[in-house]
Amino acid sequence: MDFRRLNYFLAVVDHGGFTAAAKAVFVSQPALSLAVRQLEEEVGTELVYRLGRGVRLTPAGEAFAGPARQALRDVETARASAAAIAGLESGALALGSLPTLAADPLAELVGRFRAAYPGVVVDLAAPEDTAGLVALLRDGICEVAIAEPVSLPETLEMHGLGDQRLLVILPPGTRPDGLALPVEELETVPFIAAPEGTSSRRLLDEAFASVGLAPRIAVIAAQREAILPLVAAGAGAAMVPEALALRASRLGAVVAEPRPSITRKVVLAHRRGPLAPAARLFLDLALDHGDETVGGDAVDVG
Repeated sequence: MDFRRLNYFLAVVDHGGFTAAAKAVFVSQPALSLAVRQLEEEVGTELVYRLGRGVRLTPAGEAFAGPARQALRDVETARASAAAIAGLESGALALGSLPTLAADPLAELVGRFRAAYPGVVVDLAAPEDTAGLVALLRDGICEVAIAEPVSLPETLEMHGLGDQRLLVILPPGTRPDGLALPVEELETVPFIAAPEGTSSRRLLDEAFASVGLAPRIAVIAAQREAILPLVAAGAGAAMVPEALALRASRLGAVVAEPRPSITRKVVLAHRRGPLAPAARLFLDLALDHGDETVGGDAVDVG
C-alpha cells in the first residue's frame, strides 16, 4: 500500500476537507483528490463522502482511519529507529495526559526529557477523559499517555509511576492553613469541580461517598486552568493534586489535607509493541520514578 496515499487520506480526515488538506501537505488539490480516490480503489470501497466544501467519513473510512494512522506511525518508528543509531538529535514525541495530570507529573517529566534531548519536539494532547485518551492511543495519535489505570484496557501496556496525593484548597481566610480536614466538615462547603465523567470529578464524588455524603457543587469548570483563580477569588473550594495545591497557596488559598486521605495511582500507558526511539527514551526516563507494573480494568476500545 502506498503510504503517501495514507498520509493524504489522514490529512483530509484531520483538516475536514480536500482544500485545507492539500495546503497542509503542500500538494495541489487535484493531486490529493486523485490519491485518495486511488486509495479507495485499492481498498475496494469509498472512504469519504464528498460534501461540497467538506467531507465526512463513511463507516468504512471510520474503521480504516485508526489502522492507517498506526501504519504510518509504525513506518516512522522504523525510520526513526534507524536514525537513532547516531543519537537522538531530532524527531517528535506525541504524548497524551489527563488534564489533572498535566501539571504533575507530566510537566516535570517533559522538562527533564527536553533537557536531555533538546532536539526533540514534544506534542502534548489533553483529552477530556480516559475514553478520549484511550482513543488517542488506539488511533496512533499519541504514543505514550499519563493516566489512571482505572478503565484503561488490558490491551495497553502500563507502568506505574506511583501514587498522587490530592488536597483540598479553600478561599483565602477560610480556616487555618495546613490542618487536616475531615470530609464530613465539607458537607456545606461549595465546590468548584470538573464536569461529570472526568477523573477529578469521580475522585471528588468518591471521597464524599466514602463518608455517605455528596459534594455541594457550586461551579462546574470545564476549563481546568480556571479552578485555582476561582478558589483564590472566593468562588468555592476544590480538590486538586498536591502540586497544584502548592501553587494555589501562593495565590493565597488555604490548603488542607482531607481525612480520610485521597490518593490515586498514576501510570504510563502505551500500545503493546515497539516504540519510536523518542517514546522509548521518555518511558525509560519516566520510570526512574518506579518500575511497578499496574493492571487496569478492561474496556472495549474497538
